[in-house]
Amino acid sequence: MKKILLGCMVLLIFVACTKQTVYDTGISSPYYEGSIMDYLRSNDYEWGYTVQLIEQAGLSDLFEGRVDSLPEITFLGIPSMTVERYMYEKRYDSIQQIDPDIAKFMVLQHVTKGKILKKDVAYRNREYKANDPLQDGCTDITMLQGNKVRFWRDKSDYAGVPDAGAETMSLWSLQTNLQIPMSSPDIQPENGVVHALNYNYVLSFIL
Repeated sequence: MKKILLGCMVLLIFVACTKQTVYDTGISSPYYEGSIMDYLRSNDYEWGYTVQLIEQAGLSDLFEGRVDSLPEITFLGIPSMTVERYMYEKRYDSIQQIDPDIAKFMVLQHVTKGKILKKDVAYRNREYKANDPLQDGCTDITMLQGNKVRFWRDKSDYAGVPDAGAETMSLWSLQTNLQIPMSSPDIQPENGVVHALNYNYVLSFIL
């Protein structure tokens, strides 16, 4: 009898512990109900200093979708940590110490007109590097500040099957001839798209 009771107790403990480890997180959605500025303001850890930089640049209306000539934009999302690192290097105590014209210049280097999703970008010719003069793939985009960024997609192999793996999007600055580190593409608020850059992205006066 004791063995039966002990077995039941072990079974109940096992079931209870198992139930606590099951979580239904749902399906991740790239869509956000609100403007790009609303999206950025919703996550202070990821975008706090980014929001302050946009406000210092006087570009809040653009990111809120209130500029008639630019109802939709694509933003290469500058991480808050990148802005914070820039301030540290410049020995600034606050965003307000950044000249508004410089802030505007830097932000607009990361914005282009219209909604450009990963699916809209051409595949890279894998025979050549992204910056090779013979590269005949990719999609070159002119940002609002006039600088050009090369967008491209790559297919990867999976289990030995060519092009069966994950599809990625990458960016290359044609001004600095350096790759721009990507994190998460295709975040879609109501007035455009955010392609979030990686934390190790370095903010500079020239993209």
